[in-house]
Amino acid sequence: MNAPTPWPIVDTPNTHGMFMLGTTTLYLCHMPMFCKEDHHYQMTLQVSLDAASMATYLADKAGNPGSAYNLINLDTCQFTLPDLATGAVTTYPAIIYRDYSNDGGGTPSNPIVQSATVTVERVLYYRAFDQNIPRPDNLSYILFGDGQQAHLDHYIAADPDFQHLLTLPEAPNWLSVTQLKAGVLVTFPPPSTPIGCSSPLAPGSYPVQFQGIATATVPLQVGDTFWYSTGNMLNMNDPCASQGAMAMGEPVAVA
Repeated sequence: MNAPTPWPIVDTPNTHGMFMLGTTTLYLCHMPMFCKEDHHYQMTLQVSLDAASMATYLADKAGNPGSAYNLINLDTCQFTLPDLATGAVTTYPAIIYRDYSNDGGGTPSNPIVQSATVTVERVLYYRAFDQNIPRPDNLSYILFGDGQQAHLDHYIAADPDFQHLLTLPEAPNWLSVTQLKAGVLVTFPPPSTPIGCSSPLAPGSYPVQFQGIATATVPLQVGDTFWYSTGNMLNMNDPCASQGAMAMGEPVAVA
């Protein structure tokens, strides 16, 4: 029997899909993969675009408010995620897409900008996956924003897991703008397992724990989901492959 292929330790330059969140401030959330070292990271960036590309994005998003937008660095400018984390790469060209599908291992749909200039303002969140760190008992999310808008990004722990992104109806008033800009963790009542094939959070108000502290329970209003997926090569084996992982909409109520 052939020996298993060793896990590569050194990242290689690659293209990286990033979901776009926000209009007052633009954030990028990396589309991670447990099965590839180059994408073995959860990462959120605060960025800016060149004026023309930002204007196109805002106009297109205004006309398609329920769509997921993402951008991918051009093949001619490949890099590693540690390059972004260390500041070795601070600007790069990317193509911007509206809509996304898990079909075919991840397929962008409608290109709206062929070559946008992305400038990384700061790294808001960066974590390499570690299968030795236990999964949280309850659903945990990274809460971040600029005070005008706020967003949630599900804390991805261990294979199998899911990526869940949404923008809140309003920024929470119990958190300072500085903390919101830095990003904090909040814990929801539902358990983190089993992994479902649709959003575990229906629109409504939830009593969340700030940083998982039971005595720091505060209300958080959740709106519609614009991206939920167990696919796109996030997991070694997609637990929802036979059902088709959901993207955009139809969140289910929590019992």
